[in-house]
Amino acid sequence: MRIFVWLVGILSVTFAHADAPELHPYKATYAVSYRGIEAGTITMQLAKDANATNRYTFETRANPSVLARLVVGRDAVERTTVEVTPDGIRPIHWYLEDGKNGKDGDGDLTFDWANNKVTGEYEGKQVTLPTQAGLQDRLSIQVAVTAALVQGREPASIVMVNGDKTREYTYKRGATAQLETKVGKQETIVYESTRPGSNRVSKVWHSPSMQYLPLRAEQIRKGKVETVMEIVSVEK
Repeated sequence: MRIFVWLVGILSVTFAHADAPELHPYKATYAVSYRGIEAGTITMQLAKDANATNRYTFETRANPSVLARLVVGRDAVERTTVEVTPDGIRPIHWYLEDGKNGKDGDGDLTFDWANNKVTGEYEGKQVTLPTQAGLQDRLSIQVAVTAALVQGREPASIVMVNGDKTREYTYKRGATAQLETKVGKQETIVYESTRPGSNRVSKVWHSPSMQYLPLRAEQIRKGKVETVMEIVSVEK
């Protein structure tokens, strides 16, 4: 499922103590290409949890092209449940099903903040990791950065759980840019992230007028653009 979830490393943020951020549910679909070849679409949806006033679910579902089905199945889904707190977004549960047979690429993790640990399974192996302030999973990062930008906060560095290990990313603001998109011409702010020792840089174009929704994202490896996501539609 790597083609469709590479965006996870791009979006990272830390919060200071403040009022709990307000989240705005939406459903957005993006066209994905890899090295100039159409790879299908991915749909991202943020929805309020009907059973808890301060919880939301954020889910991505892939609709891969015929070629991309060699990597990801048509039933691929990744989901996080997050809690909105005065300290920012906290993941509660993360789930990944790559839509293919076997456990390779699948994961299921629970964030137990009361006992300061993350437990579960990733690719058939048991996972036990300690929690820490600001820790995110591969999807909750995206919710956290949007909430931070809406509050006027600048992202910084963050530790993210990626399967059975953690990775730290740095995140910085770049230039402003006007984009022609399927949802109209939009003014955007570009942010990029990377991690120590990596030859990959990820860039995201956020729209301030659309609650900082990502409109375009690129993953660059060794100076060359590999994966591109461009917004196709959005529902509020």
